[in-house]
Amino acid sequence: MLKRLSLLLLIVASAACEPFDLAKKNFPVCTKPSAGIGYTSDRLDVTFFLENPQGDFNAVGWDPGDGKGKNRVGTRVTYNYDKAGTYTITLVLVNSCDDTFTTTKKITVSN
Repeated sequence: MLKRLSLLLLIVASAACEPFDLAKKNFPVCTKPSAGIGYTSDRLDVTFFLENPQGDFNAVGWDPGDGKGKNRVGTRVTYNYDKAGTYTITLVLVNSCDDTFTTTKKITVSN
């Protein structure tokens, strides 16, 4: 009786599930991203760029650190500060495997 019940449960469970085939799935293969923050400045105009980028990344985001919420996207971006000061720049790299790399750097701009 226990054998029949086990077999019946197995049949019901198998009928309720859709077959799953891993051969049809494509899983991304990624290398974790990393980079340093490079920059050049001409008074209040600052250009940020990636220094020594490593790994895979699909998205590059920059926070210029002035609290305005005007983030930039791209491997090389230019930003104009309103006033001289020291700012903490944040760089975020993300790849298709959802690996995220974040780094910061303090810079001083003057007019």
